[in-house]
Amino acid sequence: MQTQKIQITLTPEEVSALSFKSRSLGYNVTKYVKFIVMKEASSIVENYPVFSMSQTLEKRTIDALNLHEKGRSKKLKSLNDLDL
Repeated sequence: MQTQKIQITLTPEEVSALSFKSRSLGYNVTKYVKFIVMKEASSIVENYPVFSMSQTLEKRTIDALNLHEKGRSKKLKSLNDLDL
């Protein structure tokens, strides 16, 4: 995932309000706005559904990851390579 730069324009009143709150937390306005965005994004991610694996599937997944780390996996060129 790549990062994205966002540029916003705030009114003097918005900057003043954010500055007051950010100073009380020990941040500058920029870091405080980034904190607010991160907090909102985190609350969205916390609500993602989580699906449990069966013990069999979990074991097969761990085994596959171990084989991959040992260099025993291949990159497929297409889904048809699965039949080989």
